[in-house]
Amino acid sequence: MKIQTDSCNLKETVIVLDGALGAVLSLCRSAEAHGLQTVVVCIERNRCDIYGHSKYVSAVYYSAVDDLLHTFTEICTHCQVKGKPLLLFTADIYCMIVNKRRACFDRIVTLCMPSSEIIDGFCYKNKAGDMAKANGLTVPRTTCINDMQDVEKVADTFTFPVIIKPLSVEHGEQIGFKYKILNRNGFMQEDLWNSLSGNLLCQEYIPGSDNSYWFYVFFRSGQGDVTECMGVKTMQSNGIMAVGTTRYNPELAQVAREFLKRIGYVGIGGIEYKQCNGAYYFIEMSTRTEGFLPISDMAGVSIADAAFQYYRTGETPCKESRQRDGIRYISVLSAVAEVLRRKNVKTVMRALLLLLFSRKGYWVECFFRDGTYVRYIRQIIKQKMG
Repeated sequence: MKIQTDSCNLKETVIVLDGALGAVLSLCRSAEAHGLQTVVVCIERNRCDIYGHSKYVSAVYYSAVDDLLHTFTEICTHCQVKGKPLLLFTADIYCMIVNKRRACFDRIVTLCMPSSEIIDGFCYKNKAGDMAKANGLTVPRTTCINDMQDVEKVADTFTFPVIIKPLSVEHGEQIGFKYKILNRNGFMQEDLWNSLSGNLLCQEYIPGSDNSYWFYVFFRSGQGDVTECMGVKTMQSNGIMAVGTTRYNPELAQVAREFLKRIGYVGIGGIEYKQCNGAYYFIEMSTRTEGFLPISDMAGVSIADAAFQYYRTGETPCKESRQRDGIRYISVLSAVAEVLRRKNVKTVMRALLLLLFSRKGYWVECFFRDGTYVRYIRQIIKQKMG
């Protein structure tokens, strides 16, 4: 269903599948700057209005998951598209859905995604650790929980606490949480496993504060050129970066680049590491744009720009630029959610200091200045008030 569009002549086009607002807007803003027509496709109908008046978005479509192929064909027909549009992803589920019918989608759009092997490996957490370890990364001990025998094995051999998480985003819908940290007593509750066995990964919890989590967002071209942005997750909310600070780490950059070279990664992605006792533990990798992709725009090394230049010309920028350090990315909505979740005075004060007294900080809700976040917040308030 077509919601809104601009009339134009035949134009190169990028289609962005909606997932994380920040990633969608970062991609659309960069695409618009490259002279590309931008089309956002939403799986949730109420998300369409959020993008409807953005100055970075040319058109918005609603599509059921099973109709994506038909929707892309309709866009090519009605939006005066020149050539095959570029398709970018902002949620794991879209990578998985499209990858299952990759050849069909590839006939209609140019897939800005890594290989099928990488998606199959890293979108499923029970495979991701093994692949990361086989390609040189340090990985926490993990195992799948299929029955009480596995539970008892973990209790006997793992160091507690442990973290449990869905095997994939598909399993997450059945489970209802992103992760839980459990001590031995909580882990041994049989009621937990009666309903969740077969859907969960158990991982030894690597100790450390929020500042020990490192983010690494990147674009790697077919020639092996890497545009990267990295730093620490100064505050997290349910695994999502609420506040992050750019900090270049040459050791981690070398580790990440070597890993991406070994697996032959081409495309946008993101890796999370946790630093402990001098080692960088692989936590997870996203095979698509991260929700906090705007931090690369803020730091002057736009991942989206590098991607569009490559997919349009086959080349990446000749001169690699270094990120600006000390840039603080602030998601006010996520930070407030974390404060409410923790209900801790220390957390509240720390969050207020981070939000109010950040000299080189950018509130992501204000960064794009196109009204999208205002419409999103208004929609949240309306839903909460019934």
